[in-house]
Order: sequence, then structure tokens, then C-alpha cells
Amino acid sequence: MDRHWGPRRRGTRARGGTALGRAGAIAAACAIAAAVPATADAGSCPSDSFDRGGTCTTHRAAAAEVARITRAMMAERHARAMIVRVEIGARTVVRRAFGTSMAGVPARPEMRFRPGSMTIPLLTTLALQLQDAKRLDLDAPLARWYPRYPNADRVTLRMLASSTSGYPDYAQGNQAFVTRWLGDPFRRWTDDELLRYAFAQPAACAPGACFHYAHTNFVLLGRVLERVTGRSVATMLTRRFLRPLGMRQTRISKLATVPEPALHAYVSERGVYEESTSWSPSWGLGDGLIMTTTARDMAAMIRAIGSGRLVSRTARRELVAPLSRGLEHAPPIIDYALGIVVAKGWLFQNPQFNGYHGIVARLPVRRMTIVLENTLGPLADPQSISATLFGRLTQYLTPDRGLRF
Repeated sequence: MDRHWGPRRRGTRARGGTALGRAGAIAAACAIAAAVPATADAGSCPSDSFDRGGTCTTHRAAAAEVARITRAMMAERHARAMIVRVEIGARTVVRRAFGTSMAGVPARPEMRFRPGSMTIPLLTTLALQLQDAKRLDLDAPLARWYPRYPNADRVTLRMLASSTSGYPDYAQGNQAFVTRWLGDPFRRWTDDELLRYAFAQPAACAPGACFHYAHTNFVLLGRVLERVTGRSVATMLTRRFLRPLGMRQTRISKLATVPEPALHAYVSERGVYEESTSWSPSWGLGDGLIMTTTARDMAAMIRAIGSGRLVSRTARRELVAPLSRGLEHAPPIIDYALGIVVAKGWLFQNPQFNGYHGIVARLPVRRMTIVLENTLGPLADPQSISATLFGRLTQYLTPDRGLRF
């Protein structure tokens, strides 16, 4: 299932793991690459270099070191394939793929995959746009639109967007759902079915008292936005983001097909290593957020969100405000904001969904973007390989903002 920071979204897990997980903890590691023998002053690096912790490092040297770190990580954690994209400023420094999509078919950087929770920041940005337009108030209670759900008079839209509503998940920790899902992974789920599984469980806490990632939150938030606008989430995301941002390879669909060229995914959920590329994605985040995409398109998305240009300055501050901090069950080291994770200036999401594991990240102060997507080999470590690699790359590329988990 898809894992996230805090509770992850559905992803895959080998060695008896579960695809319904939370984002894997990121482990940090340091690496040193060849550098231009000069100390960097602000803005003083040559055009073919960047400031890496006070030292001007060439893009070519950085690309070579990123490749070395990636290969070592894949061997250590038994990844099958890894797509890597690193952008620094206006330059794409790394655009590569490692390993194989299928037997005898090398992975390629343009291959399509399921982004899972990488798409959540689009939904929360849409909500902020509607608030900017005075059509929505994130502090309004869910009961204004859907009074029949538990605690709807106390759960606000901001709580839904930040996973602080206390609502239970229909996936993670829900054995009845997991059993049904694994019994028929090709089943097409409706949002109403998923919500019934969610609310058959007890609440995780009182509204606003804890951080508890639940797909339930984003299904409900999407429904509210549809009721406010009279348009589907899919239509709004396409018109406001996919087309304007040039995300031409991204498709919104609950169908199981991943368009070619597809990065094929594999899981060990049912006691055997098997392909999961065509498993139904319909249990994900609700209509409109289930997509197929590419690393290039995800980079375009996170650049735009990180820049703040899609919303007002006030809304940008709301987007990254650390709403999970200090709450019960809040994840250590990182903060969960409005559908996005914040740590040392990095903004990111870390999904695991039907065998696809990834990271999409932006460090606005350095104009740096990292997109990773991996699949698992039969002996793969159950933790998120992309998350661990992301930590190691931040330690190398941005030593002063490297992430240790």
C-alpha cells in the first residue's frame, strides 16, 4: 500500500512486509565527491558548478558521486530499479535510471510509475487557492459539507490536510481491509467502500490531539473541494496544475494500466515475489489523486509548489507550517504540514504504493530538486529504499541541510 511520513501510504514490502505502510525512516550517510579546489563565496561558483557546503563542486563530479551512492544503495538494499533526477537551479544534473524494469529490460529515466502520495501537495495547494479566492476556509468544520461523519463538527479542513483529525485509516492497521485487498488486488474500490472500512475503526485520538496519517483525510478533503466548486478533483488538478506546469506525461485515472514506457513494480505481499504493476490503484487517495507520471513531471510539480508562486504569500506560509509538532504520535525530526513534509528547509513526500517507492523533494533556498523512484527485488529491505537514498544524497549535496533519521 502507500506509505507516507508518519503513517506511510501503501507501498510494497518484501521479506514478509506489508504494502500498507508508512514512509520508511531515512538513514543518513555522508559521501565526498571530487570538487573544484576553491572555497565558494555566495554566488561565486562557475556556471558548471554549485556551492556544496562552502566548496564549488562541478555538476559532472556531483553526477558521478550521485551515481556511485545510488549503485551502492541498490546493492545494499536489493533494489530492482531506481530512477534518479537531480536539478540544481535551471540545470538537470542527473537524469538516470539504474537496474531493470523487467528481466532483460533496463530501467529508463522517462519510464512512468505511480506517484502515490506525491500528489497530495497538489490537493492541499488547490485548497489554499480556493481559500485565497475566498471560496473556502480551512478552519471551517467538515460538518458544513458532510455532517454525518464522526466528530464532523470538530474536525476542520486544516486537520484533514495535516493528518491531525484523529480519523482512522481504512488501510494501515485495518486487518479486515488488508485481508480483502490481498485477496483480490485487482478489485476496483469506490470511495464510499473505503470510508466504510475507515469508520468501522475507532478514532486514533480526539480532533487536533495527535498526528495520525490516514488516507481517509484526503478522500474527505477531495470531496469537500468538489462540493465547493461543483467540479471534480481530476478536472481542477488538470486545469490548474497539470496543463499550466507542462506535466504532459501525467495521467489521472483509477484504471490499473500504467502507460508505456512503464516501470514495472513487484511485491512480496502474498508470500511470493510477483509483479504488481497492474494491481488496482483505486484504494489510494480518492478520485482525482490517483495518477501515473514521470520523474520529469514530478520535478515540475514540486518546483512550482516549492516556489510559492501557485498561492499567496500567506497561503505559502500556511502550506509549510509545522502542524504536527508537539502532538501525540508526531514523527521525530521532521514536521508534517499541509500534505507535505518539512525538514531543514526541504519539502517532500515519500510514498510507497503497490510496489512503487519514491521521493519528490525541493529545497527552495538552494533551488534544488530530487526525484527518486524505485522498485524492489525479491530480497529487498522492507524499509523505503528511496527514503534512505534521499537521506544520503542530501548529506552529500547539501551537507549543512543533510537529513539524518
